[in-house]
Amino acid sequence: MKLKQLLSWRVSLILFHRWLGIGVGLMFMVWTLSGVILMYYGIPHYSAGERLAHLPPLDLSTATITPQQALASVQGTPFRLRISMFDGHPAYRINSGQVFGKWTLVLADTGKVVKLDPDSVIYSLAKIYPEFEETMIYEAYLREPDMFTHSPALQNHFPLHVINMGNLERYYVSEISGEVVMHTTPLTQVLGVLGYNIHTLYFWRQQGWWTPLLHWLSWSGLGMTIIGILLGIWRFSSKPHFIKRGIAYRTPYVGWWRWHHYAGLSFGAVMLTWMLSGLISMSVVPGIDETLYSPEQIQAGARTVQGFGASTDFAPLTLAGMQNAVAQLGANHAVKELELKVVNGQPYYQSYRAPDQTELAHWTSHSAMDFLTANLEWQHYFISATNPDAQPFTDFAEADLLQMAATAMPGQQYTELAWLNAPDAYYYHTLDAFDLGLPRTVRSVPVLRLKYDDAAQTWLYLTPSHAQLIKAESLDRRNRWGYYGLHGFDFGFLYNHRPLWDILVLVLLCGCIAMSVTTAVPAWNRLKKHYFRMLELLAGNWHQ
Repeated sequence: MKLKQLLSWRVSLILFHRWLGIGVGLMFMVWTLSGVILMYYGIPHYSAGERLAHLPPLDLSTATITPQQALASVQGTPFRLRISMFDGHPAYRINSGQVFGKWTLVLADTGKVVKLDPDSVIYSLAKIYPEFEETMIYEAYLREPDMFTHSPALQNHFPLHVINMGNLERYYVSEISGEVVMHTTPLTQVLGVLGYNIHTLYFWRQQGWWTPLLHWLSWSGLGMTIIGILLGIWRFSSKPHFIKRGIAYRTPYVGWWRWHHYAGLSFGAVMLTWMLSGLISMSVVPGIDETLYSPEQIQAGARTVQGFGASTDFAPLTLAGMQNAVAQLGANHAVKELELKVVNGQPYYQSYRAPDQTELAHWTSHSAMDFLTANLEWQHYFISATNPDAQPFTDFAEADLLQMAATAMPGQQYTELAWLNAPDAYYYHTLDAFDLGLPRTVRSVPVLRLKYDDAAQTWLYLTPSHAQLIKAESLDRRNRWGYYGLHGFDFGFLYNHRPLWDILVLVLLCGCIAMSVTTAVPAWNRLKKHYFRMLELLAGNWHQ
């Protein structure tokens, strides 16, 4: 190439786009191909339904340790408390600390803090899955994540015992909580690797350079896409006057480059929206970020994994009160677990009905971390933890929700109150493949929506079924369209009318795959040509 051509900004821009494409083009192909899998499957996980179904009935007849005594056995500020059976013993599972906390397993009959060894984990797991008792084998002891346990919410469950059930199914059991935290099968392992793991390079999640690498790839990809769109429009002719072998074309390119030009003109804008929204999801685009909950909102119940606060008084929680709760709740369903929940300063026990085998076969997980959360979109009951005459109930009253709102927004009066019997544009179930490594809030209806005229233009959503508070400030609402709207195309008129959404997104993904493939082949050929040219030069210099 002549020096005059190299000095031309147009030629330089073309060369920059070409070599940038060679650098990150493979990642484009990975993103688009894995995106097809992510439409329907995310990552392997242990479902909340399977967890509930395999819990034995709760028996508190041998319990001698109160919740307050159990909480004294752990370090840090308690955040959650569950009581269920472990190896034939009633046992507390207590979460303490910050963010996802640390789990501790305390036997309710002896007060012993338990950590599982390889022999005891096999023994306890065989009680839950007796059909595999003769075939299960101990496979590994994990101190650090493997391919399927990189999620941040799982890190405080380590170390993990990996048990092969004899049919290549694997269960990961936490040494400190005694619970299964991951379940993989050969199929889910393949889908998990080809989907979410490759899409986000998640197998490097714990590496310090993982986030900068994703940022660099995403910004480079966005720049390459913008340049490609501009070059594609500039190099496209409104009339076919580029003559190739006696045929007039609208593009000066031939072969694979011609198809890449056409694919880029057709689907470049879609790729641009996906690249931009991917960056938005990483909170690196100035002015677009997820807002945080205030301390008052957290106190009112604004938690992804809801629990109780540091000021909770556990002295009134007695063994008799728990036994009474089990007896009362047992009239509605077999009680397998109680979880403590504090609403407006008052303690309650929450209990879910376990799914039967038919329901379990059709179980839907909205997050790979559903088994960790206290809030599931599933039938459950509450009962007062301190009132012996209380009866089970399913929903909190509107007055309770308004009291939560008053705590969350001190000094503010709502300007609009509405009960929603269907999701709106900001309170709905997003695509299940999104945010798989984090617990999600429930999106049950009916829900009470309150709007405020504060500086952030806050909206609160309060669920009577879970006493859960979710907020959406004006920035959150804009972020919803920038991330979920552009990245998942979960616009109501599409996502609520499947398979219209499936057809459109698959067509767009196929178009973007075509963009990637049509540049990968000529890029490979160009690299080969430069490689052999370099060998010739090296050989010539060596002979000299």
